[in-house]
Amino acid sequence: MRSWVIAQDASFREDQLYFGIAYPYFSSPDSGLVQNKLSYSLAAGFIRDMPLTKSRKLALGVGVGWDQLTVFSNTRFENSNGSVKSTFIDQAYVQNALYVQSIAIPIELRWRNATAQKHAFWRIHSGISVHFPFKLSATFEGTDGLLTKESLPRANSLLRWKLHFGFNTWNISIVHDLQPWSGAAKLGTQQDIKFTKIGLIFYLF
Repeated sequence: MRSWVIAQDASFREDQLYFGIAYPYFSSPDSGLVQNKLSYSLAAGFIRDMPLTKSRKLALGVGVGWDQLTVFSNTRFENSNGSVKSTFIDQAYVQNALYVQSIAIPIELRWRNATAQKHAFWRIHSGISVHFPFKLSATFEGTDGLLTKESLPRANSLLRWKLHFGFNTWNISIVHDLQPWSGAAKLGTQQDIKFTKIGLIFYLF
């Protein structure tokens, strides 16, 4: 990882591109909900670094990104008269998946033991991100080979807490929903579904 040097002295900042991959799971599932196959999540974006101290080891980061979530489970999500209907699948099936894509606005408090000449260092980033879903969809394939794909109605934004820590390019990422998924999708019945994602985040430049 290399920091942008913005002056001839020791001042610098970390304007970064990032890429993340994680395993998402239902952290507050209804009784009977079971994940299967390998769910996954991808994220990418840009963070603008704004140092808060003279040493520039503490900074505020604000950015914009794209977030994608694919979850395989035994819960089928369907569009029912403008709301999302969820039911447990009680028969054999081939695949069942939920897909969520959103625009993310991350806001981070960032610490690093870095200098303008030290490009490999430890970091801890923590904060929140506001997610605005722009595409929700679900697929279901039964044993008869019939594949059903449908779009799901969107609703409000979703707030997530996140913690990133590590050394140089490789970093651990933990992200947790602060609001139930019913805040971002028009669920026909109230459900307290939340996701937690654990994975890796890579900072470039």
